[in-house]
Amino acid sequence: MKRISILPVALLAIVVSACTGEQASSSASPSEPAATESASEEPTVEPSESEAAESLGAMPSFDLNGDPELAARFPDTVGGEPLQVQSFGGETFVQMGGADPSFEAFLDSVGADVSDVSVAFGASASAESPLTAIAFRIVGASEDELEREFIAVTEESADAPGLTQSSVGGKDVWSASVPDGAAAGMSIFIYTKDDTLYFLTGSEEQVAEILTALP
Repeated sequence: MKRISILPVALLAIVVSACTGEQASSSASPSEPAATESASEEPTVEPSESEAAESLGAMPSFDLNGDPELAARFPDTVGGEPLQVQSFGGETFVQMGGADPSFEAFLDSVGADVSDVSVAFGASASAESPLTAIAFRIVGASEDELEREFIAVTEESADAPGLTQSSVGGKDVWSASVPDGAAAGMSIFIYTKDDTLYFLTGSEEQVAEILTALP
């Protein structure tokens, strides 16, 4: 039986956004003024080759603009807060730890492979109302296939029991509250359009604002 856990993927989105923000902040920071030379100044110790390699390995480089059109579907702000969005192809998604054999089984169920996948992650780290927005585009998959298979594996994994249909932001969605674990109290919303499935977490007001902007 195939099984995919969707909540760790949602949490990965927040981590990716936070790391990207830190990298941007670090690169944009002005250089510290040079200290006045003095007789007591200690010489600079250059890192060894192994230390440099280890440092580089700690922060792998990913292409976070793999599907600009998919990322551009999300609004720039939600509730007045900026929504930071990155996108990448399926291979990068796998390298970042967002996929496992169960995800590959899910792709098999819709007749696709990793090369057909692109993902866009958006997150707002507001302390009061954290928000995550994820778009999975699977080229060649139909809207009905994506919804049917994703709902099936979501219910099987028990990540979001009790999914019900409703209308939010003018779109037909599936929604549920997550009762247990680290994500307790989180509400999730699933919306499918053409070859793309959107997985959203946050308040209904936040999600309605995003859904209104989506195709």
